[in-house]
Amino acid sequence: MKIKLLKKKKEGKDIKSFIFEKPKGFNFKPGQFIYLTLPKLFFDDQRGNTRHFTIASSPTEEHLMITTRIRKESGYKRTLDKMQKGDLINYRGPFGDFILGKEKKETQVFVAGGIGITPFRSIIKYQIDKGYKTPMHLIYSCSTTEEIAFRKELECWEKEGKIKLDITITHPEESKEKWKKLTGRLDHKILKKLTKNYDLKKTSFWLCGPPPFVSAIEIEVEKLGIKERNIITEKFSGY
Repeated sequence: MKIKLLKKKKEGKDIKSFIFEKPKGFNFKPGQFIYLTLPKLFFDDQRGNTRHFTIASSPTEEHLMITTRIRKESGYKRTLDKMQKGDLINYRGPFGDFILGKEKKETQVFVAGGIGITPFRSIIKYQIDKGYKTPMHLIYSCSTTEEIAFRKELECWEKEGKIKLDITITHPEESKEKWKKLTGRLDHKILKKLTKNYDLKKTSFWLCGPPPFVSAIEIEVEKLGIKERNIITEKFSGY
């Protein structure tokens, strides 16, 4: 099966969204991913011409969107970035069970590291479009302010009272913008402070990002006394 590229959009430093025409009858749940296979590679890549990407758009939207970091060392990513409007690409899916498609009474805490923001963008947008009242708190860790993806959208949702948003910058000294809010790496002390008003016995923590980030945050969340059944993880390997 093939999908057509409609446009590309810059989301942050070295981060781009690729927006595709949604195939008729294509259904997915917020948080799932697809495999994309490029017709050919313009640059060498030992891992071949197929990668999996979380669908960053919501099932409520009329298009499919993936968002990724364009790395110079990845021949696949460099080739993907060369795609033009109207180009076709093969896909398979959807797959995955990192899904939140229902309304919840309990607070859902989303902890994202870097490009791990993508499933949360889909989940949050879906909850908003459906009119659900799920209490959602996004805690988002980025190296610099320039690497904050979907920033305007996230800040707009926060302003409208749709989500609670906390962004931490781990390397503020490397940012062009003077960041006056939360800085430093996330640990259980910071997480405890940010979630102090929640009943942690009923709060679910969703963790997504590079494997080292997710593994580290999982340990910190466990220090809060969160039960294993209330910790849901997704590790983005190979990015």
